Amino acid sequence: MKKKEYKKRLEKEKQGLKDLELSDSAKNIRNGIIISVSVIAFVFLMFTFTKLKTGEWNLFTKKNNVTYGAEIQSTKILCGSILNRSDSEYFVLAYELKEDNASLYESVLERYNSATNKLPVYKVDLSNSRNNICMGDSLNLSDNVADLKLTIPTLLHIKDSKIINSYTDYETIKNILNSYVD
Repeated sequence: MKKKEYKKRLEKEKQGLKDLELSDSAKNIRNGIIISVSVIAFVFLMFTFTKLKTGEWNLFTKKNNVTYGAEIQSTKILCGSILNRSDSEYFVLAYELKEDNASLYESVLERYNSATNKLPVYKVDLSNSRNNICMGDSLNLSDNVADLKLTIPTLLHIKDSKIINSYTDYETIKNILNSYVD
């Protein structure tokens, strides 16, 4: 009897091991599927996020057919390109864009840009470290950019790559630019 009981118990243990192996195998398969689905979901979310962030997909923005009548024509330039613009006659306004009074010059430029008969205006940001070569304590006008020194603020009237006039105070700059508005 002991042999029969021993064989039955041995058979039960073998069956238990088979069940355990099957359950481990099933768990491994289930874990593999979960990991695969997680990786696919992560890649899909990153793809979607990238498309939304770069603007290729505009899912959350409403497109309006708004046209603006007046666009600001002035552009930022570096100090080294003050005298070599493609226009034959233009203004260059040099001031620090990060200063508190920069909004005063922006409002003057906005009003100036609403005029129809005007010269182009280029802005030079003297707070930019690349424009330090033109910044000086006193105004030194020269047709050579290496010798040119500007104070804050300065409006230069340039014609045929030569400086015709310069203005260094806010009221004068405002009056010169507003003379084109009327």
